[in-house]
Amino acid sequence: MSKMSREEIVREIISCENWKSEIYYVNRGGYEVVPEPRLFKYLEDDVVRVVFPTTVTEVTEGTVVAMVCLYDMRKKYNVYTHTICAGPRVNVMLNSRHSQMPQAMPQPGALGEAAIARFIGWKDAAWGKFLNEELLYGPETASAIWIASFWKAMDRMFGLNTLVNYDPDAVIAAAV
Repeated sequence: MSKMSREEIVREIISCENWKSEIYYVNRGGYEVVPEPRLFKYLEDDVVRVVFPTTVTEVTEGTVVAMVCLYDMRKKYNVYTHTICAGPRVNVMLNSRHSQMPQAMPQPGALGEAAIARFIGWKDAAWGKFLNEELLYGPETASAIWIASFWKAMDRMFGLNTLVNYDPDAVIAAAV
C-alpha cells in the first residue's frame, strides 16, 4: 500500500465525525485546537499517529494541551480522537497498555513498550518540576517550559524527528 501524504491524512481526520465531536467538546471548555499537526508519524500496520496542539499558553492540571488521533490508511478512517491534558497522569489506555484494546505502538516491538514507560515516567516527574518552576518563574514561563518539554517527550516517545515545524529547545531557551 502506498502511503497517503500528511496533507491527505490531516484533511481526512478533520472531516471525520469523531474529530468534529471532540473539537466541539473542547471548544465548550474554551480551548482551540490548531488544525495543523505538531507531531506526525507513520506506524506499523498502515496506521498514522497525528497530534495537534491547542493554543493554550498557561497550564494547570487538566488543561487540554493536544488532540491525538490514530488514522487507519487501509480503511481511510480516523479510529479515534481524544485529548491529552497537562498534569502528572497519562490517559488510561496508555497507562493500561496491556488491556484488551489494541494499541498502536509509538515504535516497533520492545522499543515501543520502553518508550511508553519512559513517557509515563516523564509525565509524572515533569509535573513536579512544573510546580517548582511555577514558583520560581511564574505560571507563564513555567507553562511555556512544560508545553515545550511535553512536545519534546512526545517526539522522543515516537522515536525522534516526528515534530512538524516546531523546535521545543528553542522555545525552552527563549523562556528562561
